[in-house]
Amino acid sequence: MFIFLSASLRCDSLSVLFLGDTHFGDNYQYDPKFNRGVNVINEYGHDYFFENVKNILRSSDVTICNLETPLTKTPAPVSALKPYLHWSDPDKTAKYLIKYNIKNVTLGNNHVLDQGVTGFTETINSLQNAGINCFGAGNNSVEAIQPLIIDVKGVKLIVFGGFEYRAKYDAVYNFYADSLKAGVNRLDTIKLNEQILNYRKYFPDARIVIYPHWGSNYKQVNPRQIAFARSWINAGADIIIGHGAHTVQDIEMYKGKWIIYNIGNFIFNAPGRYQTTRAKPYGLMIRMVYQILQK
Repeated sequence: MFIFLSASLRCDSLSVLFLGDTHFGDNYQYDPKFNRGVNVINEYGHDYFFENVKNILRSSDVTICNLETPLTKTPAPVSALKPYLHWSDPDKTAKYLIKYNIKNVTLGNNHVLDQGVTGFTETINSLQNAGINCFGAGNNSVEAIQPLIIDVKGVKLIVFGGFEYRAKYDAVYNFYADSLKAGVNRLDTIKLNEQILNYRKYFPDARIVIYPHWGSNYKQVNPRQIAFARSWINAGADIIIGHGAHTVQDIEMYKGKWIIYNIGNFIFNAPGRYQTTRAKPYGLMIRMVYQILQK
């Protein structure tokens, strides 16, 4: 776990916890091709996955994860071309996210549209009915581009989510939102930099976090990630916390701001390809603690 502390005298504090790729793995655990003979969901139950981190989760004021699956009771993938089509039980997923204090999720990733727009709509409804905030995707591009904004203890937290551009997810899988279609927020660096500048202008004291889904699976950071992350810092972002590669990537300090390129998985009940790729088989939990001066 990496701890980022703001520099001020301690009077009160706000703790914000960021988690990586999150999926209970229903599609993997109920498929004999992947579960290696044991369905860990049925065998152990959902509480088992949280046992070693529940105190960290419950002690945080705000917790945010990347929910990398659609939530649907009737999986019906619309594309046979895309590998690894995810789905999860909507009731149980929402129940256990709430139980362990995960009340904010980004949907800006490469799996939330695996069950088409119908599955995406069911996902949004399930989360909203449970009182879980979602961002990084929406019913159109205007909704999808909106950040998560939370005001807690006098601190304004602004978190931008989205999925990097990949041609196949545009032309073949049809994942990105547009003016008329639901989908994920496409991470457009020019547009995002404009948003950062605007939010910084109107909310100069806000904490601006960029929470991108990007990078190649099981590989280290690439030049495009580095260029994008540094441009966001230049535009006024306070910290970059990436996810999506299913492994930990580099961490650097740039102009006094942290760039954590990839924190890997949180809960992700899939076998993975760690042996063949020699990637690090673990993830990070990032807790930021803001010290608040009393007036």
